Amino acid sequence: MTGFAKIATDRTLRAWLSAGPVDRGVGDGLTFVATAAGAQLGKASWILRYRYGGRHEEEVIGRYPDISLKDARDLARHDRAQLQQGVDVAASKRREKLKAVDMRDVAGLATTWYGRDIVPKYKYPLVVERVIRRHIKPVIGRLPVEEVRPVHIDGVITRIVNAGAPTVANDALRYLFRMFHFAVKRKWIDSNPADGFDLSDAGGTEMPRGHWLTRDELSALSKAMRETPNFGRQNELPVWLLLALCVRKMELLSARWTEFDLEKRVWKLQPSRTKMNSAIDIPLAPAVAAWLEELRVNASGNDHLFPARRLIHLDNGQPRKNRFQHVSPDTLNVALRRLKLDGVEHFTVHDMRRTARTHMAALGVDRFVAERALNHKMRDVGGVYNRYDYFEERKDALSRWAMLLDATSKGQALNVVGIRQKTSG
Repeated sequence: MTGFAKIATDRTLRAWLSAGPVDRGVGDGLTFVATAAGAQLGKASWILRYRYGGRHEEEVIGRYPDISLKDARDLARHDRAQLQQGVDVAASKRREKLKAVDMRDVAGLATTWYGRDIVPKYKYPLVVERVIRRHIKPVIGRLPVEEVRPVHIDGVITRIVNAGAPTVANDALRYLFRMFHFAVKRKWIDSNPADGFDLSDAGGTEMPRGHWLTRDELSALSKAMRETPNFGRQNELPVWLLLALCVRKMELLSARWTEFDLEKRVWKLQPSRTKMNSAIDIPLAPAVAAWLEELRVNASGNDHLFPARRLIHLDNGQPRKNRFQHVSPDTLNVALRRLKLDGVEHFTVHDMRRTARTHMAALGVDRFVAERALNHKMRDVGGVYNRYDYFEERKDALSRWAMLLDATSKGQALNVVGIRQKTSG
């Protein structure tokens, strides 16, 4: 290394680049580094390598040929003087970069990552925003980004697991890893503090759910919704519609009236609003149309089927507009948790689609018709080549299924043609 420091000149540097990739020291930790692509372009980096606190560190001083050998040595000499005064020059430079992009703390990083990496790519980005807002920012939001360690990541996910939400803990771990990876890629930090964690450190491996509601359980659900104080029709209607229409929660809760033709009894669900990017015309059974007419009256001219119930709410004592134009994704989950369902196994909103699919099988509905009703993509050869939409068949199947649900919602018994009753056992 000392020999290189004496003989290195700009001519030497050009010779190194012409030979291909290079990683050569020019003295006192200053290193000349170029990749194969950089060498072809005659470009390299000046890197100062040093030890600080027992760790090997690197600081990028600048680019060659923008910074000459003489200037690089002067800059390296200045940084070594800073090191002798106890200043970690690489860490100091990273902090300045974070300040420049307004990411002094984890909250700032989360906001930037969410805006640049999540909003453009997710159909329902507010699902991610909710985890950040509720579980990440309150715990480590004010912590400087470069000071986050694995113990802080563990603190976030352990807190969620202890609150009884293992699935949310898994989501939070995934988001934390991606968020800090976003920062590492941009050289804002050196390492990802969430690296090395897996699902066993959070909520554990998520097993596919198999629960569905039997006829008896649907009756118990109907009775509980009618009799539970403050549950109300505004929560009961989306439950019946989710079951009857076989759609995903946010496909329904964020729906607008412009998507519906109640006269022709069809809901035109566009690809941009579906998980699988697959458009579907959903036939509306008479019972479903009646529920929608009731909703339209309740909406009082609002564009959404389920308008936001609180247009303004207080946040730290200050008025703030609701994040949603429609009802919050959490509203129905919270309402369902208030129900007292003795003898009914805990179920989630997603179990409603499985319930619909299972009952359609009991109705004798063809597999392709039922899968199309759920807007699933068939993965076998038949699914690849079969582009028939099954609209009329789905109309018949969903009509019979809705008849059963309508009777159940009114506390009546109804035997729908073709259905095979199954007990809870």
